[in-house]
Amino acid sequence: MNTLTCVCGTAGSGKTQVILGMLQLARKRGTPIGACKPVDVGDIDYQSLDQASDAECFQETGGMPEHVSLINPYLLNESLPPQLAAERDGIAIDLKLLETRINELGSLYPRILVEGPPGLLTPFVESRNWLETLQMWHPQLIWICGIGAEDLELSLLSLHLLQQSGLSVKILINNSKGCRDRELIQYQWLTLEEKAEASVLGFIPYFKNDLVGQMCSALDGMIEEPWPNLETS
Repeated sequence: MNTLTCVCGTAGSGKTQVILGMLQLARKRGTPIGACKPVDVGDIDYQSLDQASDAECFQETGGMPEHVSLINPYLLNESLPPQLAAERDGIAIDLKLLETRINELGSLYPRILVEGPPGLLTPFVESRNWLETLQMWHPQLIWICGIGAEDLELSLLSLHLLQQSGLSVKILINNSKGCRDRELIQYQWLTLEEKAEASVLGFIPYFKNDLVGQMCSALDGMIEEPWPNLETS
């Protein structure tokens, strides 16, 4: 799966918005790419809020004509860890099905962005957690880190686990909550580079509106033309 870039991070770090920004950026550069969220939870919430699912947003922003079930094979009802949400729905997540759908998308686009679940060690599919799944797929990785002590601690722990597993990763710091403490932001950037021994691609500022358009503009200055070659960025 060498066409995969998995976008990972803690809950609320802004993974979905980053992917939407990347999809728009790819279309702007004339090289459309695809996106996939293998397992999503919270369909009840989407329905009650009359809100498009993340996969539907990927479909619209990326101009992807494929059926939404290819982009998101499993949309589970409750906002719970994936394995438990699947059990509540009376189904089991099939890893082979996920890989088949991702490979189908991979045959249509030069690169596929895959949004991972929050964290790394929570059971994901069958007997595997997300970290073990990443070890099987060995994709390029982007880790999204929010601002704050808890985000920093969880990111340092997660980056350590990824590197111990032989996976290289690039970092995006996302100020999705509007932190105004410049010293804290600078400290977090320097700490991530020093302690995690990983490259920070850049800092995404806080946006009040036009989130996808603003995200696209911010990423344009961080990701090389014509499309991310993260091994050399």
